Amino acid sequence: MPFKRKGKCVFKITKSGSQGEKKGCSKSVAMAKKYAKALYASSDDVMAEVKDYFRNQSDEDYLEFDDHPLSTASALMDPDKPAPWDHLTNDEDDEDIDIDVEEK
Repeated sequence: MPFKRKGKCVFKITKSGSQGEKKGCSKSVAMAKKYAKALYASSDDVMAEVKDYFRNQSDEDYLEFDDHPLSTASALMDPDKPAPWDHLTNDEDDEDIDIDVEEK
């Protein structure tokens, strides 16, 4: 992943995994966590990585959700949206968000 929070600051992580450039610091850890999430959401690196991952999968298990409306890269990266596979077990105590999805 391209960013890492250390305390109140967020750093870019290099391809080798070492700490890179400081992206910014916040007044609190909570604000730094929100900043890191915003960086992830807007990062072209992360979006490209997610798209490549799903594009390169040919296994039937991966392709099951290929046309699902919640399987777009932006939906998968949005922490407020459920994962497309959350509906597979809809027990009352499964701790996921149950939604209705129209089939195409």
